[in-house]
Amino acid sequence: MSKASGYIAANGQEITEAMIDRWCDAYERGEFPEGEHTVGDVVHGKPQRSIEKTTVLTLKIPIGMKAAINRKAKQQGISASEYARRAIADELLAETR
Repeated sequence: MSKASGYIAANGQEITEAMIDRWCDAYERGEFPEGEHTVGDVVHGKPQRSIEKTTVLTLKIPIGMKAAINRKAKQQGISASEYARRAIADELLAETR
């Protein structure tokens, strides 16, 4: 299936534009789409980055690299730390493919 006509979910289910439209209509009415339900309370505030505990990683990089990270992060509307986390995660995920 091409991306133009739909998507494939992580569980292999085909997701069509029509399904997305039905879901959006239900949510806009303040309802859950057919077959969906809440799995817990609404949590207000900033979501956790991870269910794991976190730690600090300190490293030295060239000034130019830091400037490039800051520039790319700003272009994407995220912090330099978030940009670096995503870059590291992408590299780690690439190793598992």
